[in-house]
Amino acid sequence: MKKSILFAVLCALVLSATAQEMKVQSAYSDMKNGRLSYAKKNIDDACKHEKTMGEAKTWAYAGLIYSQIVQAMNDENASKATKKQLKEIKEPADVLCQQGIENVKKAIELEKKAGTHEYLSISMETYKALCAYEYMYVGEFYDKGNNYEESAKKWAKVIEDATAAGQTKMVNDAMYYQANCYRLLKQTDKEFELYRTLAKNNTTRYDVYLRIYQDNKDKGDTTKALNALKKGVKMTANDTTGIKTNMKVQLANAYTWAGKTEEANKILDEMVAEAGNNPVSLNGVASIYADQGDLAKAEEYYNKSLSINPQQSEALNGLGNAYFSKGLKEQKVADKIPLDDVEAYDTKIKEVYVFYEKAIPFFEKVLTVEANNFNALNRLRVIYSIFNARTDATVEMKKAYQEKFKHYDAEVKKLSVR
Repeated sequence: MKKSILFAVLCALVLSATAQEMKVQSAYSDMKNGRLSYAKKNIDDACKHEKTMGEAKTWAYAGLIYSQIVQAMNDENASKATKKQLKEIKEPADVLCQQGIENVKKAIELEKKAGTHEYLSISMETYKALCAYEYMYVGEFYDKGNNYEESAKKWAKVIEDATAAGQTKMVNDAMYYQANCYRLLKQTDKEFELYRTLAKNNTTRYDVYLRIYQDNKDKGDTTKALNALKKGVKMTANDTTGIKTNMKVQLANAYTWAGKTEEANKILDEMVAEAGNNPVSLNGVASIYADQGDLAKAEEYYNKSLSINPQQSEALNGLGNAYFSKGLKEQKVADKIPLDDVEAYDTKIKEVYVFYEKAIPFFEKVLTVEANNFNALNRLRVIYSIFNARTDATVEMKKAYQEKFKHYDAEVKKLSVR
């Protein structure tokens, strides 16, 4: 009698274990046949049951099934049958994605503990797929711009998962956006810790190097500032969109700022030799000349660029900026003249007005090409604000300056609201 009872108990245990193992297999079969809601229910049960919750296979299949569900939820061309199955699943896709990642991590953990690799390959491939969706969902949250503190936390999770899944590019991209979150939150230390890590990882995002350059420049560390730009030039060497040219311009201008004229001229000579009839390159050369104060050369290269492509705002803005910047520079000189030296001040301020006057037509031409160009509108607003205080202006001229200022001020405000 006792033997019969014991045998019955053993049979029940075996059947229970077999039933749970069958659920794992059934879940996989359901997934393969598109019965996603059934697959989820069966695998969820298996993940909770003591007979199968300790098996790597259970969690590997759970990760895979969740991945397939997330994929189906993002498939605009999913069949009617699949859509019907998805209606039975109540959790949103981003929540399922996170659960799928946890399932995969559990599978990997159990295999590591057991010293096996049977399901490691499928787990890692699933992990990579889910990381891609996690990145997408966090990106959508970040783009809303509602909560950068929460976005930073979410990007940290992406970095952790993408690192574990061996997705290097995704790690760097997530770091970049997390750094942007910290920048917007004004958490400078965290921001630049990430930017410097990205630079060490050889990111090709040029603005990372520009930000590091500016940070070091602000701190008075000329060597580190220049090294950041040199690294940026190196890492954008294969660019074909104009970023490489921009980085070289930045480096040449930085050398000029640092008093290293010879190095700046080397870059300038190299760019002149390479420019040919490329408007982007010609604009780059012109901007270096403008930064060095050689307005004649700057105008020569900007005009050459315009002769190739007249319908571009870059060269026109460049010409306007060159004269505008020269006007600002000379105005600072004028402001240092002693108050009692009226004649010297009046002479210098007239030179300042000439530079501003030369800038105006170029900015106005920009607006014929690009009506809402913020740089041109804002510079014209500033110029007419300055002209409004001219002591040599007639009443009619001042009235005209006021009207111009009001117009451009209103346009700038419109753009600022958008």
